[in-house]
Amino acid sequence: MSSTIAPEPSGTAAGRASRRETCSGGTGAAGRTRSPSASALDLAARACAALGEVAHAPALAALLRPYAGRTVTTTFGGSCLGTVGETLAQLEARAARLSRQYRGQLVNLTEAEHSAEAATARARRLHRQLGAARRYLGQVAVARYLDGETDPALSVLFSGDPQHMLSKHGVVEVLARQRSARMAELQRLVAASDIAGRVASARVGELRELVTALAGQRRRVERLMARFRPQSPVTGGEHITPRMQHVRDEVDRRFGPFGAIGCYRAEASGEHPLGRACDFMLSTGGVMPAASWIQKGYDIAAWAQANASRLGIMYIIYRQRIWDVRMASSGWVPMENRGSITANHFDHVHISVF
Repeated sequence: MSSTIAPEPSGTAAGRASRRETCSGGTGAAGRTRSPSASALDLAARACAALGEVAHAPALAALLRPYAGRTVTTTFGGSCLGTVGETLAQLEARAARLSRQYRGQLVNLTEAEHSAEAATARARRLHRQLGAARRYLGQVAVARYLDGETDPALSVLFSGDPQHMLSKHGVVEVLARQRSARMAELQRLVAASDIAGRVASARVGELRELVTALAGQRRRVERLMARFRPQSPVTGGEHITPRMQHVRDEVDRRFGPFGAIGCYRAEASGEHPLGRACDFMLSTGGVMPAASWIQKGYDIAAWAQANASRLGIMYIIYRQRIWDVRMASSGWVPMENRGSITANHFDHVHISVF
């Protein structure tokens, strides 16, 4: 049997990708902005130079400079987002097939799917925001002037009356500050989109490795499932299976009494509504257990892990980590934060059976 649960989480889950896939380059049609011609840039530069020491000239020049001969892109471009989306869909289809073959909920696989979905959705949302900001700058700061529709700031610069230009420099400064704010927002979105894209790619990579690891252990899992055939809950009683009842009673005899043992409950998913799971409560009211009860939780988890093959235990969850006999070589795998002491299994040990 693989190693027992350690007192404190350390390291990362075995089987998670140590390498991280990254995407770069690539802008779709929505990500392109028109670049001004060299003559237009020269004209703007001469106008700024004509203002001499006027404070807003560098600001306006800076606003024009990013558009010179290139487009503003994000590292995690639209084409790569599309690739990640397709890969995620393919992995989820493989995960669904594995879940059916493994005859039971694969909690760590489900959580990896949700994490990859959430990260990819965030990357797509930021990419859309980035595209909108990029289009705004391209249209308002440059395209209006190039299309022959005079930009208010540029009309002051190109009015031909130096005295008039100087007298209107306050208006231009306001416009420049507005554009600077837009540029700052664009830069923020570029950075956020790049980070979100890398996170999404990493989460999809982790899901891919997990699916690959599970697929590689299918024969071993098939032998386990042949040994522990499905059982129906006992009707008219506690609505748990004979196997779960046996495990519950052994844990209670060895480690009880408990303040509460919660087994069957109606839920949308998981083993509880199937009568194949019990929660051994170490405290009540959603508070952190005392130190002695935390240790008792470790003892229960270690005992359940050591006796999993004898009793037909499928997986154990304790203190935001999961051990699954179908993936025993992965050891105790960290889980996503679910937001509370109880949801993260800090106040109880969860045991599910085949």
